[in-house]
Amino acid sequence: MAQNDFARRAIAGLAFLLTLATPATGLAQAAPSWAELSAGQRDILEPLAAEWNQIAPERRQGWLEMAKRYPEMSPERQQRLQERMRQWAQLTPEEREQARERYRRLRDLTPEQRRDRWEEYQSLPEQQRQELRQE
Repeated sequence: MAQNDFARRAIAGLAFLLTLATPATGLAQAAPSWAELSAGQRDILEPLAAEWNQIAPERRQGWLEMAKRYPEMSPERQQRLQERMRQWAQLTPEEREQARERYRRLRDLTPEQRRDRWEEYQSLPEQQRQELRQE
């Protein structure tokens, strides 16, 4: 597989995570500190605990919106989300900015183009998806 295709598929995987990390518009209220979160919110957002208070308030609001939807998710999706939060927490600030930039570029794609890229990523063997995630 060409390196370009490989990188493009990695972008698709990160796009999902970034949609969760990007706040919805209109959330002007201040985001709570880690100590102000409910026990349930802390359980869901635990992979972000060490850095929660340093996350920009608008991004915290985005994570809180995701935490509201979390109980309705299937156990598999919950597990996948927990793993992605752990991965996100391990990224350096530079890696996060690169991921955000890729997300901004993906945002300009049509819904059909995004779906096609996601389906391409999903059709990869697990080993190749792991390699993409590690990149």
